Amino acid sequence: MIKKVPGEFRGFSLDLNLVDLLIKTSQNSEKIDDPVKQVIQLGLQSSCSIYVRSDSSKSQWSGSGFHAGNGLIVTAGHVIPLDADISEINVSFDNKQFYPANPIKSDPNIDAGVIYCEGAKRFPDLKLGDSDTLEKGDIIAVIGAPEGFHDTAIVGRISNLHQGLGQGAPSQAWNDIIFVDADIMEGSSGGMVIGTDGLVYGLVMGVTGQHADVGIGESSVSPSNKIKKILAEIV
Repeated sequence: MIKKVPGEFRGFSLDLNLVDLLIKTSQNSEKIDDPVKQVIQLGLQSSCSIYVRSDSSKSQWSGSGFHAGNGLIVTAGHVIPLDADISEINVSFDNKQFYPANPIKSDPNIDAGVIYCEGAKRFPDLKLGDSDTLEKGDIIAVIGAPEGFHDTAIVGRISNLHQGLGQGAPSQAWNDIIFVDADIMEGSSGGMVIGTDGLVYGLVMGVTGQHADVGIGESSVSPSNKIKKILAEIV
């Protein structure tokens, strides 16, 4: 039976039998195995939220990071800046249980930093890939905690490589960086950029461009090969 739809949809007919079939089909269908989802699930196990407090400046802020092994957590350098009088750092992998952490190193020329957290040893670690092997168009996922919203994942692609702001860069960290088209949300600094092979190829620095102050511009990433250098200095 075909039922006519009156009013403004005059002339349009809806086959209710077909609709019923579509509903039943959707109810019985199974989710397609998605490799990108699998990588995100892998990354979530090692992703953490970082909460920093400074008593002297009476301020507090948050960032993102990931466990790189042996209790070492990688984050953005500006999450744990050298000139900040940091009083306390707490890390959470589930936004329920919090672990104390200590700053180990922060390099403004890479915009990468490392903190040590004994509690992080309970969680899986991720390995860093070779960022020089990336190509434009590669699929990536960005996992972090924008403004403390833990375990937030965004999917995108590598949009450009070896980019820089030249002599006008606020620091050397903004030269030889990666651009991604993922819509990185404010407060995601230090979040991982993970490839479909499960390796981390960089961390979120922020947004650069004429309208970066309102979050519009190129989403910038510090390459993993830079991060490897700072880890090598510690290990």
